[in-house]
Amino acid sequence: MKYYLTFTLAICTLFLSPILSFNSWSRGFVSRVISVSSSTPKLVSSTAVSAGDKNIFGSKLLPTYNEDELSEFFKEFNITNFDIDRDPEILKWAPSKEFFEKFGFQNNTEKYARKVQDVKIDFYSQYTKPILPQYKTFLADFMSVTFIQVVDSRYEYDYLHAFGLCTQYYTVMKGYPLQDEIDKIFNIMMTAVGLNPNTLREDAKKVLTVIKDSNLTEEDLMNVKEGILAEVFSKVRGNRFFKYTDAWGVGLGRVMELIGVEPKAESFDRWSANLKWVFTPRLISTWSEFCGDQLRMQGVEAMQKQLLIREKKRAASRLEKKASEFDDKKKALQELNDAIEERRQQLIAEQKSLKKKYEPDEYERLLKESS
Repeated sequence: MKYYLTFTLAICTLFLSPILSFNSWSRGFVSRVISVSSSTPKLVSSTAVSAGDKNIFGSKLLPTYNEDELSEFFKEFNITNFDIDRDPEILKWAPSKEFFEKFGFQNNTEKYARKVQDVKIDFYSQYTKPILPQYKTFLADFMSVTFIQVVDSRYEYDYLHAFGLCTQYYTVMKGYPLQDEIDKIFNIMMTAVGLNPNTLREDAKKVLTVIKDSNLTEEDLMNVKEGILAEVFSKVRGNRFFKYTDAWGVGLGRVMELIGVEPKAESFDRWSANLKWVFTPRLISTWSEFCGDQLRMQGVEAMQKQLLIREKKRAASRLEKKASEFDDKKKALQELNDAIEERRQQLIAEQKSLKKKYEPDEYERLLKESS
């Protein structure tokens, strides 16, 4: 019996403790409501609930308040309307199809059904020639990263992105042995990604022309008010959701080089502060990767030149060997011809002696004809 009472007491304590805790919390909340309501002027409303009626929440813990009093009280918590369909604060952040397409899970929408694999299939189905192994990795990475960044719904095409794409591609591919294939590869790749290669080249040339013809300083370029670069920088400053791309960062770094500014952490800090939504760590990372690609390709080009020089030397040695063999053959042939001619003269002399000995009259006649 003693153990049974102890067990019963423990069970009651277990179930009653949350109820008692809630009761103490509810009393504290009610006192908070009463203190706030006492400092809030009560408004008379036609919808006021009489003291004898059931209050709005149907609760015995809360005192009776009319709707106006509650509205005034809940303003402290940014609740302006009890109807969630009409509350401006809620409606402002209400999700929509456009919202989810712009900032949501893009792989769940039809717009983003195309993947990197599809881009590569389109490229290699159009460009069927073999690509040199030392350039194949760069092209695959360049194509994949460009597509992933461009397909993002926050991405907006601009002149600096076009300039950066062309700078990335043509700087690395300038040493490609098959020069006629450089533009063909770029055209097919950008088409597979979803961009117009001709437009990219034209816009990149416009940026290059503006920089070379303007003679702007760094400060002038940061504060430029007119032109294509002013338009690009203005859009970036006004878009807190600006989609940064590696090509855009490379384009900015190359522009800095053209105006005489070294792309490094200090200069990137100045541009980050000016552009507001472009950040230094990302710019440094992008520029470092670009410089790394350049160094690797320079090593590849140097190796290709060494191989070419070595192959030319081998070809020259083969030609020299063939020439020496030809001289030997020519000498042997000449000796053979001389021997044949010598033997021929010997045969003629023998024939003459036989003719003179056995047919002297005929021999004399032949001598007269030959003379």
